[in-house]
Amino acid sequence: MLSPAGLWLRLPGLLGWRFMQRLSANFGWRFVVLIASTYFGVKGLVHNVAKAAFLPYMRYKVGVTDPSRYQALYTASRLPWSLKPLIGMISDVLPIGGYYKRWYIQGSVLIGSAACAVLAGAPVERAPGGGVIAAVLLFFVNVDTASSDLLVEGIYSENMVQLPDSGADMVTMVWGCQQAATFFGSLLIAFIASGDPAIFFWVCLPFAAQLSLPVAAGWVGEARTEPGFRRDKVVEHARYFFLGIMMAAGVLGLGAASLWASVEVQAAYSIGISIFLCSLSLWLLPPMLGKAQVYKFASSALNLSIKGALDPFYTANAECNLGGPQFDLPFFLSWSAALGSVAGLLGVIIFQKVLSRTFYRRAFWTTTVLQVASAIVDIAIVQRWNIRAGISDKLFYLLGDSIVVEVVDMMDFMPEIVLISKLCPPGMESSVYALLAGFSNFGNSVASSVGALAIAKFGIKTPRDGSLCNFDNLTWLIIVSHIILPLLTVPLTFLLIPNARMTDDLIAMAAAAEVTGGSGRVKGVLGESSEGDESDGAGDGTSTDEGGGGGPSPPQRPRRRPRCRRRR
Repeated sequence: MLSPAGLWLRLPGLLGWRFMQRLSANFGWRFVVLIASTYFGVKGLVHNVAKAAFLPYMRYKVGVTDPSRYQALYTASRLPWSLKPLIGMISDVLPIGGYYKRWYIQGSVLIGSAACAVLAGAPVERAPGGGVIAAVLLFFVNVDTASSDLLVEGIYSENMVQLPDSGADMVTMVWGCQQAATFFGSLLIAFIASGDPAIFFWVCLPFAAQLSLPVAAGWVGEARTEPGFRRDKVVEHARYFFLGIMMAAGVLGLGAASLWASVEVQAAYSIGISIFLCSLSLWLLPPMLGKAQVYKFASSALNLSIKGALDPFYTANAECNLGGPQFDLPFFLSWSAALGSVAGLLGVIIFQKVLSRTFYRRAFWTTTVLQVASAIVDIAIVQRWNIRAGISDKLFYLLGDSIVVEVVDMMDFMPEIVLISKLCPPGMESSVYALLAGFSNFGNSVASSVGALAIAKFGIKTPRDGSLCNFDNLTWLIIVSHIILPLLTVPLTFLLIPNARMTDDLIAMAAAAEVTGGSGRVKGVLGESSEGDESDGAGDGTSTDEGGGGGPSPPQRPRRRPRCRRRR
């Protein structure tokens, strides 16, 4: 048993003091402050609080009660996460004032802070088209969080290359800040959720603006360079830049359709641009990279978001949803999210113990099946099975959506991180990482856009006149959106994902296949038929590479509300 004296000696380590000393010694205390400012303040608190604000602000303050319209505006507000490739590529080739990152970060902070101020203080709900205005302002808030995340990620990734032994410490710092901010933000939301939704953005404003201070002080640690457009970079990596520009054009087109077009037009546009961009990816990118990008897009797009139907089902009062859960906003937005942030850590642990050394294919199809199975949580509450079993709605929701669904969601997320980090070609890590993550995020947006059409076609209604809402077909909507369509990605796993372990060097294996013409398991890595046996040797621990180690931070996956996939 540890004595009081021994505990006192270990106290600095337990409190993280020595960890912070080590980080400061390797990266400098100013840069550590910048990381905390970005990943606790902006990507952590601002992102999560603003995301939680969407439901009360849009539904109760602005008065957007039509479920399809509500979801379309949500789609538009989240699109900056799909624009990360364009943001990264512009900053890579067009330094401002001699800096690739500094002034882009400051610009995004200014845009996000101004948007928070308007959402907090202006009577947006009184303006004509208040829903569109609010969605555009939330779009600008996400420009701030997505851009700051991407640009600071690029800086610390470069530092990790120079100090590889400290890479794990930096990744831990980033993850720790985000998890702490998610938990703290969830508790904060509990105290403001019952008040004026504008309070959410008064809370966001100082946390959004504070990042400008360390950036203005030069704590980014970025060396000054010659101004001017870097045309040579564009020419050298033309295929990536072209794909990024086409993706950005498609994203902005979806934004316009979400704001002003019908749900039928939105869905048709989403499907059409998806086919075009997937074909372009297969044509322009190396085979293994292109196939993986298409798979991640498809796995996101086929898991339809039906937030516009589930949010009102869970939170509507008795006038709308007689006999429904009728969750209060503090519970729905706060306490369940706080528990979910802890459950996400359990998902990471389970992945590390069970799947971290297995084959990519096995990991992806396993987590897909688990995600499909977790849809039973929503179906059980909609059908009131839990009530008949004597389990309250709140307890069942906490045990199901906040724990089971969150654990499974994180288990699905982890192999994606490993795959993306190992597919990035040398010299283009940041740009290709942003391209892959952005395309997967665009899949989430397509899922939201098509989901808006599904909500309308299944007859989900939440009228404003106080009459009963119509959730009669919600169970079938969940079955189609979260069971039938996601299962279509299982065969795609064997067509598009490399037949390799998560401990394998995919770039080296692809290069070897080009030299030898490809055979056996190497051939499977390139997505072709393989003679390799996935069943033997799983978890044998023969490789010393444990899934990517340092590298860029994980793509953004904030705590979602029911069945709304995370952003990277």
